[in-house]
Amino acid sequence: MDWSISPSPGDWMLILAAIVALCLLCGKAVNGSRWMEVHRVSAWGPVIFVRTKAGLGLLDDLARPKPLWRVLASAGVPLVVAGMLYFLAILLLTSYMVLKEPPLPSNYNAPRNILLIPGVNQYIPLVWGWIALLVTMVVHEFAHGILCRVEGVRVKSMGLAFLLFPIAAFVEPDEDELFGREEKGRRMAAQASRGGRIRVLSAGVISNFLVAGLAMALFFGPVIGAISPLDRVVVADVKAGSFAETAGLVKGMTVQEVDGHQVEDLDSFYKELSSHSLLSIGDGGGDGEAEIALDGRSTKGVMVSGTFSEGAASRAGMPESLLITDLDGHTVASLDEFRSYMNGTLAGQDLSIGTDHGTYHVTLDGREDGSGLIGVMISGEAVNMGGATFQIFPARSFLEILKAIPSAGIWGFNMLLGLPFSGIPGVTSDGFAGFSGEIAHFFEPTGWALPLGDKIFWIANLLLWVGWINLYAGLFNCLPAVPLDGGHIFRDLIGGLMERIFAKERAESMTSTVVTFLAWLIFSSLLFVILAPYLAHGIPS
Repeated sequence: MDWSISPSPGDWMLILAAIVALCLLCGKAVNGSRWMEVHRVSAWGPVIFVRTKAGLGLLDDLARPKPLWRVLASAGVPLVVAGMLYFLAILLLTSYMVLKEPPLPSNYNAPRNILLIPGVNQYIPLVWGWIALLVTMVVHEFAHGILCRVEGVRVKSMGLAFLLFPIAAFVEPDEDELFGREEKGRRMAAQASRGGRIRVLSAGVISNFLVAGLAMALFFGPVIGAISPLDRVVVADVKAGSFAETAGLVKGMTVQEVDGHQVEDLDSFYKELSSHSLLSIGDGGGDGEAEIALDGRSTKGVMVSGTFSEGAASRAGMPESLLITDLDGHTVASLDEFRSYMNGTLAGQDLSIGTDHGTYHVTLDGREDGSGLIGVMISGEAVNMGGATFQIFPARSFLEILKAIPSAGIWGFNMLLGLPFSGIPGVTSDGFAGFSGEIAHFFEPTGWALPLGDKIFWIANLLLWVGWINLYAGLFNCLPAVPLDGGHIFRDLIGGLMERIFAKERAESMTSTVVTFLAWLIFSSLLFVILAPYLAHGIPS
């Protein structure tokens, strides 16, 4: 295994297997230790539990306004049911799509990204992720504990669960009081009523949703409103083997100046580049600068960021990233020139497209109005010199899309869930971890945030990740599969419905069958979604 490069998916599978084996050995050692037992440390398989009774008195104090907690929890139960149906539908739809066409192994389904462990999952930042995860666990478990005391259920302990890392916090209620117990073949009544038990089990998810809602309202409201975009010229692409690559240009670098002249926009950059070639380059994060001399003639055109499957450009073999400089010999240095020429073409027309990657001959598809269609995604105007393509980072459109998420209904909600992985389409190609690293260089504080300076980005990142992880954890726990909260809630809800239709023993048997089947369906679906890319296409080396 070569540790000088990023481990491959196969390496990660070996790493995860080694971690699980190590945790199993640790768990066996823990369960065999009298000292661990005395100090309330135990293991279940590879997961180690550390328990304490400290803080139980605080739960009693917080639970004193019992009628208020009951009202809040009861009002939140429909939200939990809605989350249950939504996330179950998402999981089953994903499983169907993967079964129909298994995706290729990629970063999205890589073993390291299966669990949402900050720092291990490449899309979740280490610091903000762990802060958000800690908030999520504390909020979730304290809510369970408070509602246990509200419903008269004893809490035996609180603690943390470890799988090398702390993976969960927990409140340990007296299960006999919460669920009832078997005694001499009979099911003894629980301390909590069915309604009380549903409130206890729903409390963690409801609290996660409330925290997520508050954090996201602040993030998409006053915080995003206090961040404004900056026009920065960036290196959008570097052709392999080009002079630009040899000179040291790397995709993502920011152009600060051209031969001492400040870069204001793409037009001024193009004019300066026509007479000068000494660039002052930043690394994208503003942490360092270097001077790089380019060689060659500068050209201006429109940037292609992708091609449509089965479209004219795709059939002609055009790559997904290039600069279009002319159409049938007519220069297209701007978006207006490109659109004007294309509006005069016809479906089926043969078109010669000049690019920085050579010339392509395309037979156009057609639009509804009969004009020609190349079948490409245009990301804006760009400049090419020496094999490097320069473009204004679309910070303004990035913010506009981000601000539009809350008002976009279910589409916006789905986009929010996938935001750390997919980012903003057409702007960020490798997810969105917040306003940090390279991307923070394209924004600045404004309005009320001006005195804060760059600290506004800290606030934005904290709110984004506290909101996102609380939302995701709440939805996952909604899944109707025991031992998740949603599984127990579903069992009580479906059990109450069955008892209205069938005799008690028959209702209990049917409820148990439905709950078991659904748990099997959910966990097998999760496992299938994870393994299908590798079963269908093999493990990349």
